[in-house]
Parts: sequence; C-alpha cells; structure tokens
Amino acid sequence: MKTPDACEGLPDIRIAIDSLDHQIVELMRQRMAYVKAAARYKPTESSIPAPERVEQMLPQRRQWAEEAGLDAHFMETLFAQIIHWCIAQQVLHWRATRTLA
Repeated sequence: MKTPDACEGLPDIRIAIDSLDHQIVELMRQRMAYVKAAARYKPTESSIPAPERVEQMLPQRRQWAEEAGLDAHFMETLFAQIIHWCIAQQVLHWRATRTLA
C-alpha cells in the first residue's frame, strides 16, 4: 500500500482504501471477541450496558478524534453506534452462554 502522497492515480488510492477498510473490519472482529469475553464477567444481563463506562468512553473517543484532526462529533456518533451494537451482541452472547450452562 502506497502512502497518500505516493499514489499515482485512483487505482492506488482505491487499493489503499480497500486495505484500510479490511483492517477496520479485522479490528472490529477482534473488538467483538473482547466484547463477548467480557460477558463472562457480567453477573446479570442488566449489568451488560454499563452506562457509566459508556459515559467515560465517548468523551475519550471524541478527544482522540480531535487530537487526530478528525470530526469529533462524527467520531463520537460512530463510536456510540459501535458501542450500542456491541452491547446488543453481548446481550445475545450472554443469553446463549447462560442457556448452555
């Protein structure tokens, strides 16, 4: 993958974007594995959402975005969606593993 400045045309740029998107998907897979692992430590289904943790996470992600020169509002909204999706997946995983036990 070439650096942005080394790209010689749209094909180079598209290859790089596709590569980065693939990495993002892989990172989301890894993140989900941790989300599911966390379900082992949640004593009840109602303990899964952990709103106090979300309250800590979103401002931090917003700050990271600002430091990276990205749109902080967009990134905070994106992470809110990711977090809520992960919570829903963790609930499903928690239920499935408790049913098997």
